[in-house]
Amino acid sequence: MPEKRIIGAWNEWGRLRECVIGQVDDCIEPGYIPALVWVSEEGKRGLRENAGKALKKAYPDIYKRIRHDLDLLAKTLRDNGVKVHRTLPLKNEEEKTFLGNVQVGNMPFDGADFFRVIGTKVILLNSFRMPMRRKRVWPIRRVLEPLIMGSNAEYIATPPPSPHYTKNELYIENGDIMIDGHNVYVGMSGNGSSAAGIAWLKQLLGEEYRVYTLPMKPNLFHLDWVLTLNRPGLLTYCPEALLNELPEPLKKWDKIKIKSSEIAGANNLSIDENTIVVAEHQTRIAKEYQKKGMKVLTLPMQDTIAYGSGPRCLVAVLRRDP
Repeated sequence: MPEKRIIGAWNEWGRLRECVIGQVDDCIEPGYIPALVWVSEEGKRGLRENAGKALKKAYPDIYKRIRHDLDLLAKTLRDNGVKVHRTLPLKNEEEKTFLGNVQVGNMPFDGADFFRVIGTKVILLNSFRMPMRRKRVWPIRRVLEPLIMGSNAEYIATPPPSPHYTKNELYIENGDIMIDGHNVYVGMSGNGSSAAGIAWLKQLLGEEYRVYTLPMKPNLFHLDWVLTLNRPGLLTYCPEALLNELPEPLKKWDKIKIKSSEIAGANNLSIDENTIVVAEHQTRIAKEYQKKGMKVLTLPMQDTIAYGSGPRCLVAVLRRDP
């Protein structure tokens, strides 16, 4: 018999073995909704003017740069021993127009929110506060399901919210989730995960896990913009972004502090305990990791960050070493 395929992730820094990265070919500018409050004023104007337009037509230069940056990220990870899979564009008209009467748009490259692996549970994410993010579940499933078929993984999907979209629906987004063994930290700004979504995750994981909620300022997006766990005992965070002090298990960790002006400054991807991917314009933060003895790989990310995706956001982790 062939050896069973192993899937799993127990932290944010174990040796990254396998992942999925998206593509930008069918990216459509989203319509503005209140959950996009974190977008710059210039970005908001652009959304209102270009809602429903293909990125490659509305901003051809940005489209080319994002495509290049995603390909470069995939190559960099492969060069560092990571098996990388890529998604393909939406196939059918019904998929392309799904929930378009609620919010137009398609964001096919924010990979961390494709799915979340916690332990050996593979959670297909489909409970987003932004309706347009739900349509990419089909191209993701076409890549993900063959990879986990016959593996050790338990496969679960989050409950899809009502198309009516009330403020307190069940929303759970991986940009808000950090794990350290059986400690799980979930951010809540009001623009991503909700209290109902965090309660659902807690119920799913059971008594084996301790789930901590980290309330954030309401003008922010995801937790991983302002807090990441980089290796055992080292985290990066923005103290002024959190409404409460850090949870007890994290208080004694060594900390790299960032400023609110360093947009998505914590959004960095650990390949292993000693290697981290950082946006190339975050030079001060990169130097802080180097001071901690880490190898820093810098890549162009300004355009993807403007669309809500730094290095961590762009990668859906399928397998890390414990």
